[in-house]
Parts: sequence; C-alpha cells; structure tokens
Amino acid sequence: MPAMVKRRVIKPSDTSAYIVIPKPYRDFHKIDKGSKVTILYDNLLLVIPEGLEEKVLSDPEKRRLIEKLLR
Repeated sequence: MPAMVKRRVIKPSDTSAYIVIPKPYRDFHKIDKGSKVTILYDNLLLVIPEGLEEKVLSDPEKRRLIEKLLR
C-alpha cells in the first residue's frame, strides 16, 4: 500500500501538535482510537502499527533502512 501524502501540522494548544495518519493506512492496519504504534524518527518519521514490529524488523531491507535512520 505505498503512498505519499502531504499533511499540515495541527496545533490545538501551545504544548501539543498533531499530524493525522491517513484513513486508508489506519483502515488497512486496523488502527483506531487507543491503538498503539511504535514511532522511530530522525530526519524521517516511521510509524509501525502494534504487532508488526517483529515483521518489519525481520525484513533485512527494512531493517537496514531503519538502522540507517537511527544512526
């Protein structure tokens, strides 16, 4: 389900800001209110739905990209 979207940052207060996860991604991964995700970030932001961390990290290509991101 590769895709690219542009989003605006929503800033409801001085202490918080949000970026909305696209609905097709939420639907595909069954992410709803209260769901947990792992977020990895540096210059990029990577959102991994709960339960997929092991699958993502066991893929050599994805693991290599994640290791580059976290260096």
